[in-house]
Amino acid sequence: MLRRMRTPLILISLLLALIGCNGKAGQNARTPYTGPTLPMYDIVQRINQNNSKITSLWSSAEMEAGIVDEKGERHNEVLSGNLLYRPQRDLLVVATKPAVGRVFELGSNNDVYWMSMRVGPDTAWWGHYRNLGMPCAQEIQIRPDLIVQVLGVSVIGSDFNAPPVPVMRFNPDADAYMFVWNGKLPDRWVAVKEVWYDRVTLTPRLVLLFDENGRVVLRAYLADHQPVKTPQLPEAQWPRVARNYRLYFPETGSRLVLNLTDVALTGPRNVPNDRSFSFSPDRTQTSKVIQLDEACGG
Repeated sequence: MLRRMRTPLILISLLLALIGCNGKAGQNARTPYTGPTLPMYDIVQRINQNNSKITSLWSSAEMEAGIVDEKGERHNEVLSGNLLYRPQRDLLVVATKPAVGRVFELGSNNDVYWMSMRVGPDTAWWGHYRNLGMPCAQEIQIRPDLIVQVLGVSVIGSDFNAPPVPVMRFNPDADAYMFVWNGKLPDRWVAVKEVWYDRVTLTPRLVLLFDENGRVVLRAYLADHQPVKTPQLPEAQWPRVARNYRLYFPETGSRLVLNLTDVALTGPRNVPNDRSFSFSPDRTQTSKVIQLDEACGG
């Protein structure tokens, strides 16, 4: 009897030893950071020093898009194109294919937002910002207004009592400063956005955006932050921007991966400019165009 029990006891001892050494079996435990940290005002000032220099962006982009249409069917595409951005709502992500032309477009300006795919669902979706989030407006598979918030180049307001109100805590296990912005509803306060900033570089590496019930509507991982050439500044002061974005939209099941190269403040022919972010449903050249807020009227 003792001989039969010896092997299981040895295995249990080895497993307990692994757990004791690593915290979890089969995983390497990360030693929590216990050194000095910065106060919130200093962190925000340093983030804003970087982001205030980014007045616009142009880059080449390699993309992996997984779009789930209104029927629940997934359409996966690997594409190449460009990303253009200007604060606050101006965004354009485009991709082309030889002999076809523009096959994917995701955009936003102060008035409207849109997405079109000539491959896969061969559909364009668009709506007015004034109706976004209203019961009369349908959901868009990938929301451009949310992507603008995760580029990691916005300036944080200096009034920490102005809603949405930011709250900061330090996460020693992730070695990151965690900012949570809270908004006021008639009956309660809700979390609106959460951003994790690396303690050493103060660059964002995780962004979570929430609905009013605390559900994640966009989860984004940011990586490979590199300087953007800024001619009027010495190289040591060039702002840093992420080159890799992994975006997940849990509510629709869609995803978008962006790998940026040749990142600059402006691109060929002085883009982005006002014309870069114009939109007309007629130009999409898709077989189907859906106005998401048509039921809202006006």
